[in-house]
Amino acid sequence: MYNARVKVGSRVTAMLLLAVIPVIFLYTYWNISRSRGTFINDLKREIRATARGLAPSVANDLRDREWSQIGDVFQRISADGTSAALLNPEGRLRFALPDFPAPLVPDFGDLKALRASGFDEFERTAGGRRWFVRVAPLNASGDSRDGYLLVAQDWTDITEDFKLHTAASMIAALLLVGLIVAIIHFVVRRYVSVPLAKLSGKVMHFAEDQESARTIERDEVILLSEEFRRLDEQLSRARIDLLNKHRRELELERRLQHADRLATIGTLASGLAHEIGTPMGVIRTRAEFLLKSGSGPSRNVEIIISQIDRISRIVRMLLEYARPRESRMIACDIRQVVRTALGLIEMEAVRRNVQVIDQQGPDALMVSCDPDQLQQVFVNLAVNALDAMAVCGGVLRVTAQVDHDQVHHDQAAPQVKILFEDSGSGVAVRDRAHIFDPFFTTKEPGKGTGMGLAVSQSIVRDHGGEIDFDAAPGRTQFAVTLPFAPESAGTSAIGVA
Repeated sequence: MYNARVKVGSRVTAMLLLAVIPVIFLYTYWNISRSRGTFINDLKREIRATARGLAPSVANDLRDREWSQIGDVFQRISADGTSAALLNPEGRLRFALPDFPAPLVPDFGDLKALRASGFDEFERTAGGRRWFVRVAPLNASGDSRDGYLLVAQDWTDITEDFKLHTAASMIAALLLVGLIVAIIHFVVRRYVSVPLAKLSGKVMHFAEDQESARTIERDEVILLSEEFRRLDEQLSRARIDLLNKHRRELELERRLQHADRLATIGTLASGLAHEIGTPMGVIRTRAEFLLKSGSGPSRNVEIIISQIDRISRIVRMLLEYARPRESRMIACDIRQVVRTALGLIEMEAVRRNVQVIDQQGPDALMVSCDPDQLQQVFVNLAVNALDAMAVCGGVLRVTAQVDHDQVHHDQAAPQVKILFEDSGSGVAVRDRAHIFDPFFTTKEPGKGTGMGLAVSQSIVRDHGGEIDFDAAPGRTQFAVTLPFAPESAGTSAIGVA
């Protein structure tokens, strides 16, 4: 019956021994029996050969009454532990050496088998010794009128030798079993018990209570099963926690992107307020003129309507930029996204005496993207360029082209590169390693959150692209690289208003 207190190594050792030990002892028994049978058959063949060789010679000497010759022959074979005797036709002892054991002579009734088969063989104990006896007629034709030749071989020492051989074989088998036990114990300990113990110890480090630590002496498989089940539960809970944390991080990232948009709107607010104030002044003047005159030319009404439309367009652009939206990937002309972003900072650029040069070219540059998110990236880059040229104005040059030599994310494919190059003060060497770090800013307090470039880098990487910069005294260039999506892919250019 299964015992949970027995270690796995002990059970493996016991099962291997139960499989090996019976095989060893069965083989030993079979080997001893086979060896004994082979040896006895060899001895029997030797006696039979001796009997067949003696019979003609003894028969001739018996006819000539050469008893001395017969005795001499019997004396010579007795040196090998073999005794011989002559029996008369009635089966009684006729001639033998003085030390011949008389109980070896069979009864006359036992010779009936000899008459049927031509010989008789049997084992018998006489004088405290074990003998093998063969009785055969002296006449080659099987006739017993000349009597019988009895040849007996002493097997007492052979039996003792077999006992010693059997004992030696059993001792060798026991030694072999002991060696196998030691080898199995060593192998199981090294490759089963010790690794399981180490694994159990490492698993126990994950235990959160003392109860699990007290079960270290139990079966390792049960222990590991319980610990892995407990770890599976913990990992499942940890996975759920990570998913919830990831959702919160995604929500936080969306909020940060929206907050960065609002911060950019704050930067543009003064320029937009000035731009809105100008048409409002025109409208007021024209309206006062119409009020005083009671009526006026249609030209004044046209001017009022055009200025109202201008205000509406500016406010609509600002609201569209500030409005949070769900991410949506479409194929569109990236030039339109860049131009929409430049339209948002146009008034601020005029106020700061910065000349914006759009050199994107006439050819459509298709990119699979979320236009709203990329628009936020380009507005951030443009606003940073305006801030870098805030002292005495300058030039912001924007170019876009297909770069066939760039390789990003281990994919050799055409890339669209958008460059924002300004003639500002550049980036200090000490700040270049931290320029994309969240909340890092070189602007005055209240003029920047330090999240613009960090959010922009995250958005570009989500689109499978990269954002880099190169700075020198009097020049800073930011490069946004995105995978090119040809119009042949089945989508048409989509402009961004």
